[in-house]
Amino acid sequence: MIIIDYNIMYIQVRENVQMRPRKIEDAPQIFEIIDKNRDNLREWLLWVDSMTTVEIVESVVKEHIEKAGHGTNVYMGIFHDNLYIGNIEVKNINRFSDSAQIGYWLAPEWQGKGIMTDCVRALTDYCFDELNLNSVHISCADKNKKSRAVPERLNFVQEGVLQDCMKYHGVFYDEVIYGVVKRNWIKYKYN
Repeated sequence: MIIIDYNIMYIQVRENVQMRPRKIEDAPQIFEIIDKNRDNLREWLLWVDSMTTVEIVESVVKEHIEKAGHGTNVYMGIFHDNLYIGNIEVKNINRFSDSAQIGYWLAPEWQGKGIMTDCVRALTDYCFDELNLNSVHISCADKNKKSRAVPERLNFVQEGVLQDCMKYHGVFYDEVIYGVVKRNWIKYKYN
């Protein structure tokens, strides 16, 4: 079982960028960044339209804290000098196959700076080093070029495409699945 102490766990990504579990008191910041970027984020994040109040965000954060306690998910905020700028998670942790998925999003004004690539790299290290997983996957809609660029930059392998498997605002998209196994990640990381 994965136990996360929400008071002390964090991953330093850069000098001023850190990932840490979100807390209830982060809800106003989380809501503000979602609300400010709602039109942009909703293209690929269907849950954005349901985040209409700080109280709803608080309840989602509470739910994520509880789920993290079950050991199947790790939800983290991405912070730049303590300012919430996005989210990253390890989800669907499967102890039978020692595998999981990584999901992420970043506020538009922080995109294009390599932050998400660095965060996914650090979280992949965490998956292999701390969670002792053997494989990590990332799924993206085929037309979501920015999201797809992250695993591609990190040498994840495109393992497959599921046709019309994702539906956003009434339109179907293919789901592109990227993956990396621990032995290849270590090879890539140290060469």
